[in-house]
Amino acid sequence: MTSRNGEITLRDLISWEPHLRVLSSGRPIGNEDPLDRDVDWVVSARTGAPMLPSLRGGELVLMPNRIVAESGVPLAMLISELSGQPVAGVVIDHPATPPPGVALPILGVPIISNDLESDINRLLTSRRGDLLRTGADIERTIAELTARDARPGELIESLSARLSLGITITTASGAILFSTTEHGESRPSLANASYPGQNGAEWIRQQLQGQRMLWIGPVPPGQLALGRLVIRRLRDGIQRSLDQADATAPHGAARIQALNALLQPSASNSSEHLAANALRAGLPVGAQLRVTLHVPGERDADVRRRIATYGSMHDAGTIDGLAACIVTIQESRARTVLVNSPLPRESQASIAVSAPIPSARQLPEAVRQVRYIAGLQQRRLLLRNEIQFDDNVHLGAFRLLYDRWGAPELHRYVDSLVGQLLREDRRGLLRETLRVYLEYGGAQRPTSERLGIHRNTLTYRMRQIRAVLDLDPDDPGGRLGLHLALLAAELPPAPPVVM
Repeated sequence: MTSRNGEITLRDLISWEPHLRVLSSGRPIGNEDPLDRDVDWVVSARTGAPMLPSLRGGELVLMPNRIVAESGVPLAMLISELSGQPVAGVVIDHPATPPPGVALPILGVPIISNDLESDINRLLTSRRGDLLRTGADIERTIAELTARDARPGELIESLSARLSLGITITTASGAILFSTTEHGESRPSLANASYPGQNGAEWIRQQLQGQRMLWIGPVPPGQLALGRLVIRRLRDGIQRSLDQADATAPHGAARIQALNALLQPSASNSSEHLAANALRAGLPVGAQLRVTLHVPGERDADVRRRIATYGSMHDAGTIDGLAACIVTIQESRARTVLVNSPLPRESQASIAVSAPIPSARQLPEAVRQVRYIAGLQQRRLLLRNEIQFDDNVHLGAFRLLYDRWGAPELHRYVDSLVGQLLREDRRGLLRETLRVYLEYGGAQRPTSERLGIHRNTLTYRMRQIRAVLDLDPDDPGGRLGLHLALLAAELPPAPPVVM
């Protein structure tokens, strides 16, 4: 739902007054639902002339069945005449039924009592006062937090708690930057933004500057009036806070330090804090991200030029002695795996590149990916100097092993298949021999050439290997398991899990 205004509508009144029910929703005018018409006041039809007081617009007309019967005018004719007036709708009671094809919304109650008009008007007055007080309170909260330079995340959390409604900031593509909701089903998406959620809850949204979108929701029917009233106030306050965060973003060495902090594992770095700190560090909003690691050295200029082909590069200090960068990329480039023109094979430099992530909230996963690739590169287990995590062709079986990296079950699998070999092969010659042998499908000539040994030496080593293995390396049924176990044994140590 896009915001309309802060007025009370028929739909709001129906959600507040349990006796009102929709008998006919009326004919839509353009894209406007008749039930979204504003309700200012309630008036009742009378037996004497005129049947109705002067109508100024926005009235909900109570049309008791006894009054219609006494007037002698058919209900359909009365409603037809009201259709030409700027009224919100008509309420009828039992046993009257709405005439077919009416333009006005027709609501029904069991009986229109003498007190119904005053009861609904008191309800409208009370709710209108509550809305105005809440609106003023929201403006005061925004002013106080903005005056003390509260970060955008703090402002959003405070406003969400005051309203008891979720607030989410997304990019134009739908990537979530901030959210006060906990679960995915309670967060907006471009695909279902126009449809009601559970129990009729809806989303209210407003465009922000800088390719950002503000969402309130899910908003239950009884709070839609509140959502419409405050959405523009929230938009203006949050936009000022975002602009202030952009203007005070760190520069130079301070910015590098701030970006590096985003990449360091920390129990306090929740996804919401990561998003807020990334914004404060000056990362542009609306772009996807990659993380890269490379060995700094003489070829650093060439490596940095290569990284720049992925997008805009932001220095982020070092991780594990490797130079780290955060790269902001456009969506069209994020979907393309750049495997053309990598670093030349003879280059001593290497680059580890994460898969694209939608926002800073996923930075811990991107860092884990590049640490994994960098560890494989340092062990010379990958044939290319430049590897992206989303390049399954060149990452090969190591991509499958990543999902079990550091898991106890993977260690048990390795030990059950090649544990004895690893314990007896202290120099690592036998494990390397077996791995290359399996890579070449058991072909002795290319294996010996790759290892730089005589074929007789290869035959001797394979005899030693077979003596300690339960599986025959030449058995097609066991070859794949052995190969995966050897690759898993070569994986770099997994980083500790931050709780």
